Amino acid sequence: MLRVFVDASVLVAGAGSRTGASRAVLVMAEIGLYQLVVCRQVLDEAERNLRKKLPAALPIFAQMMDAIGPEIVPDPSQEEVIRWQSVIEAKDAPILAAAVIAAPDWLLTLDVKDFISSARVAEKSGLRIAVPADFVRAIRTLVTEGLG
Repeated sequence: MLRVFVDASVLVAGAGSRTGASRAVLVMAEIGLYQLVVCRQVLDEAERNLRKKLPAALPIFAQMMDAIGPEIVPDPSQEEVIRWQSVIEAKDAPILAAAVIAAPDWLLTLDVKDFISSARVAEKSGLRIAVPADFVRAIRTLVTEGLG
């Protein structure tokens, strides 16, 4: 089964809005099109950001995570995080390290500046990195071809 690692930005946007690509990513995971993958740090960051910025979305977030049943991979070790600090900003290194260890088919993020704008991150990590909208388009194409 396809495995898709998401960062906290995708979880927050998906829980905070009833529309949009991030919400679609969560809904598609909920219906079983692929396995959502996160690390504990991603879940904690999403919950912290929702509590601070969108507290009304916390119950939606909890319900969606319960319905999706994401695969929770271990947080990376400090050594693994340090390894990626030369490739990406220090604040994002733990997420990149966790994603590399998880070896998903996709890494989805809304952090275009740090994860996507620099082709170096994808090149060095070997990850297929995209924003949710691009991923949704790719899934739509796969589904359309599969039904055609």
